[in-house]
Amino acid sequence: MLAAMILTVMTLLATGEAVAPPPAEIDAALRAIEAAGDDLHAFTATVASRKDDALLGRKDIRTGSLVYEANEEQPRRFAVDFDVRIVNRRRSEESKRIIFDGSWLVERDDASKQFIKRQIVAPGDTADPMRLGGSFPLPIGQKRDDVLKRYSVELLPGVPDTFVVPKPDGMNLVGLRLTPREGTVKAKDWSAIDLWYDGTTWLPIGVIATKGNGDCRRIRLTNMKQHETLPEASKQLLSINEPGEGWSVDVRPWTE
Repeated sequence: MLAAMILTVMTLLATGEAVAPPPAEIDAALRAIEAAGDDLHAFTATVASRKDDALLGRKDIRTGSLVYEANEEQPRRFAVDFDVRIVNRRRSEESKRIIFDGSWLVERDDASKQFIKRQIVAPGDTADPMRLGGSFPLPIGQKRDDVLKRYSVELLPGVPDTFVVPKPDGMNLVGLRLTPREGTVKAKDWSAIDLWYDGTTWLPIGVIATKGNGDCRRIRLTNMKQHETLPEASKQLLSINEPGEGWSVDVRPWTE
């Protein structure tokens, strides 16, 4: 579910039109977010993802952990390791991992023994698909110019819902609503994308992405810890090695 969200929620094309400078407060927030991402080399966090189906009234929640790493020797990479799924309050242990290593995207489902590995960046390409407008964006260190080129941006008053921030008291929250500009590829699908940050560290707290039909997807990050180097157990989650016998393995190298 999270992989589908990341691959579609922000994959927008630039309109090529000149964009007016934003208000000073928004400009300062976007620059702070960009700077925080430039200084972020490794972190771990607890993650929760929820998909709401407006028509069926169905809520699908997955929880687990997130690992992120970036340095000069390799592209930015991360892994989301889910271990619990809750559908309409029905809880089950379901292990599913999503890994991106800078070139390959892996979806590993332990319950069904399925391993899908797709190369989404061409060999030798230096493009960063985690940037806004790329194929695998994250709300971490997004470039100010990329954001303004694809979205109109406004500050959000108040606090997000209790799924994204269960206990907002005492938190220095900053919310930005990104509305896709007309002419972008996904503008007809997504009506708004709300990003919430810690206004002290400018690290992400949550995302609320809403479709035109009322469907909504949320991501919550808690217990975020920055590291100079990742713990060994966290590094193991970033492995894209194919599993052994008994698994269904589907490897799809880069194609134009």
